[in-house]
Amino acid sequence: MDSAREYQRNWGVGDTQAIAAWRTGATGRGITVGVVDSGVRMNHQDLATNISPLSTDIVSGRNQREDQDGHGTRVASVIAAPFNDYGTVGVAFNSTILSIRADVSDCSKPEDKICFKSSDLARALDYAVQNGARVINLSIGGESPLGGAFEAALQRAVNAGVVFAIASGNEAGANPEWPGRYASDSRFAGAIIVAGAHNTANVIADFSNRAGVSQSVFLSAPGVDVIVDCEGDGCWRVNGTSFASPAVAGALALLLEAFPNLTGRGAVDILLRTGREAGDPGTDVVYGRGLLDISRAFQPVGTTTAPMAVGQAVNIALEPGAHVGGPFGDALGRTSALSTIAHDEYERLFRVDLGAAYRPAPPRSRQPDAPTPMRQSQVTVDGPGGARLAMAAATPVELPEPVVARYSPYDAPWLGDEPRAEALFDIQAGRLSLTAWQGQGGARSPFRSRAGDGFTALSQADHAVRGALNFGALTVSAERGAGDRRAPLRPVERDASTYARAGLDWRLENGGQEWGGLSFSLGALDERMGPLGAYLPTRSDFALPSRTRFAAVGADVDLGRGLTLSGEAGVGRTELAGRFLHLSAPALSSTWRASLQSACPSWSVAKALGCRSLTWEISQPLRIESGTFSAWLADVPLEYFDPVTFSERRFSAAPSGRQVDFSVRSLHALPGGSWLQLEAVASREEQHREGAPTGYALLGSWRRGF
Repeated sequence: MDSAREYQRNWGVGDTQAIAAWRTGATGRGITVGVVDSGVRMNHQDLATNISPLSTDIVSGRNQREDQDGHGTRVASVIAAPFNDYGTVGVAFNSTILSIRADVSDCSKPEDKICFKSSDLARALDYAVQNGARVINLSIGGESPLGGAFEAALQRAVNAGVVFAIASGNEAGANPEWPGRYASDSRFAGAIIVAGAHNTANVIADFSNRAGVSQSVFLSAPGVDVIVDCEGDGCWRVNGTSFASPAVAGALALLLEAFPNLTGRGAVDILLRTGREAGDPGTDVVYGRGLLDISRAFQPVGTTTAPMAVGQAVNIALEPGAHVGGPFGDALGRTSALSTIAHDEYERLFRVDLGAAYRPAPPRSRQPDAPTPMRQSQVTVDGPGGARLAMAAATPVELPEPVVARYSPYDAPWLGDEPRAEALFDIQAGRLSLTAWQGQGGARSPFRSRAGDGFTALSQADHAVRGALNFGALTVSAERGAGDRRAPLRPVERDASTYARAGLDWRLENGGQEWGGLSFSLGALDERMGPLGAYLPTRSDFALPSRTRFAAVGADVDLGRGLTLSGEAGVGRTELAGRFLHLSAPALSSTWRASLQSACPSWSVAKALGCRSLTWEISQPLRIESGTFSAWLADVPLEYFDPVTFSERRFSAAPSGRQVDFSVRSLHALPGGSWLQLEAVASREEQHREGAPTGYALLGSWRRGF
C-alpha cells in the first residue's frame, strides 16, 4: 500500500498513519460520513463511487446538490477518495459520503464567496442523522455561536450517538471559531473534536486557529499542501483547517468500522488520548492533545486483558526489562501458540501474541569487570581445642571521580548506587567449618565448588552460609544463599532467588602432590521471578515462579608434562506454574565444559612475551533440552462478535539452536609483578538461536597487586 502512487502523492494521509488501520482491514466500509458543506460533484472521476445517492441540497426550494464552489468536493476527497490507482486516496477510502449542501451566496462579508445560515445547518444535521450518518464533518467557521436552533439540532445528533469533526478556523486565533468551540461546551462534551492544521514539518500552520479554551478536545491534522480533488491529469493542492477536519472524520470512521462495539464517544476519546506529542509536553494551548495518530489509536488503550478459560483475565502489560532465562533461548519468542485475543479499556477486541511479553534474555556481556580496589580488614581469634574464629570485611578504597563512569543496565544510578562491600564470618573447629558471607554492590559469593556453580550463580546471591566437614581427601559441604534482583525503574525484588546445595569433593594426592579430584553436587534453585535467570516481576501476570533441581559432576586430572585436563557437566529439572502458562512436562536442561591447560611452549612467541600458561576450552552454556509449555487460551474468532472459545496450546520449551563456545586464554607475567590475561572467544549459535551469526570477542585484563 505505501508504495502506491496515490498514497505517495499525498503526504497528509501518510502523516495520519492511516495505513496502520488499513493493514488491519479497516477502510471505513459501511460507515456513512455526513459532509455538511457546499455540496459535491456527484459524478466526480475519483470520488463518485463513494458518494451516497441520498446526498441532498438542504436549502429550501433550490434542489441543486452539485458543488458549485469545489470546497465540499475537496473536503470529501480527504475522507473517502478511493484506493483505485488514480488521483489520491482518502483516510477512510471505502467510507460513504453523505453530502448535504447547505451553502448560500448572499453573504454579509464581501470577501466570502459562500456562507451558511444556522437554520440550514440545523436541518442539515437532522437530515444526516435521519439518513444514517455516524460521523459528521463541519469544515465551516465563524465568529459567533450559531444560536438555539443549531444547538438543539447538535444536541439531537449527539444524543443519537453521532460524533463530529469540526474545523478550528483559519484566522490564526488563540481559540477555535464557532461551531468548533462547541467541542468544549459541556452539553456536547465527548462528541466533538475540533481540528487545527499542521504542515509537513508537523508544526502548526500559521493560519490555523489554536487550541486555546478547547485544548482538551483539540487535535491537529495535516492541512497544508494537501492533495485533493483529482480529475483528468490534475489535482488540487489546498491549505486550511477545512482539510484537517475531514482527516479526523476519516479516522473516526476507521475506528467505528474496525470495532463494531465501539461507541462514537469512545472513538473520540481514543483519538484524543492517542494524539502524537507536539508543542509543550502534555495538553497545551496550541496543539491541544497533539497530532492525529491513527496508528496509536489502533493499538490497545488503557488496561488490556486477555480472557482465560479459568479464573480472572490476564492483565497484558509489557514490563520494562522483563526477559526469560537464557537457557530458553528463542523458545517463547518464536512460537505462534500464544496468539490469542484481548480487550482494552474500551472493550475493543484485539489479536495479541502473549509470547511478545517473554523477551529473550539479553546477550551475555564479555566485557571484563572493572577491578575495584578494596580495603580489607581481618581479625582472627584462636579458641580452645584448636577452634579458630575469623572475621573479614572489605570496603572500596576512595578513588578520584572517574571522567566517565561505566554502567550497565543493571548497575546504574537509577537503581541506586551501592558501593561494593562484603563481610565474612568463619568458624573452624576440628573437621567442622561454618562460614557466613554477605555482600552488596556486585560482590560475588566466595563459595565455589567444582560442580554446580553455574546453577547457583543464577540466584545472584548477596548473602549465603556454608558448612563443611573435612575428612582428609574428602570434604562434605552444604550451603544456602539468596539474592535480590534489580532492573531499571523497578523496585528491588528482595530475595527473589534462593538456592540450597550439598556437595562432595574428593582430592587425590600422590606423594604429597595433588594430581586430580572429583566433585559432585545436588541442589535446588527457587526463583520467584522466573526460571533459570529470568526477570519477570512477581506482581506481573506473566510471572513464572519456578523450582529447579540440579545435579552436577566435575573432575580434573594432572596429565603430567604441564598438562591439566578438567571438565564439568550438569543437568537440571525445572517445574513452573504461572497465571496461564505452565510446564506440562518438566524442562530438562544441560550444561558442560571441557578444558585443557598447558604450559606455554618454549618455542612460542607467547613464551617470549612472558606467557606462563595456555588454556583451551569448549563449553555449552545452560540450555533447555526438552520440556513442554502448555496454556489454555482464547481462540481468535472468525467474526468480531463470535462467541469466545478456548483451546489448549502446547509448544516445546527447547530453543531452536545450541550455543557452543570455543576459547583460548593465555596468562603472561610482566615486569614489576603484574599479570596480563588475554582471551579469544568464538560463539556458535549465540543465545541458542539456530542460524545466529557466530560471535567473536577479544578480551584483555591487566592486574597488579600492591
